[in-house]
Amino acid sequence: MNARAFAISAGFAIGLACTSVAATDIINQDNKAYKVTVQGEGKLSTSSYNVKAKGSQYGACNYSWCTFAIPGSKVSADRNGKVFIRSGKLVKG
Repeated sequence: MNARAFAISAGFAIGLACTSVAATDIINQDNKAYKVTVQGEGKLSTSSYNVKAKGSQYGACNYSWCTFAIPGSKVSADRNGKVFIRSGKLVKG
């Protein structure tokens, strides 16, 4: 591999690493699955994720902050944060 190809490959790998690190994760600590609704920075976009019992959803928010909701519980978290589901409630980590 020549120096130019190596530099391009290294830059691409660093870009991927930076993108995947800066996104909110949802960690379900309950024995029940949940549908989590995520709104980016107020109402920029809305997504839904089905999070299995004792499962996780990585990279659920790529905005500066997002609002996460399940029936009966809502919380806002920064892009670099974590959101846990415990006893049917959303909790910032």
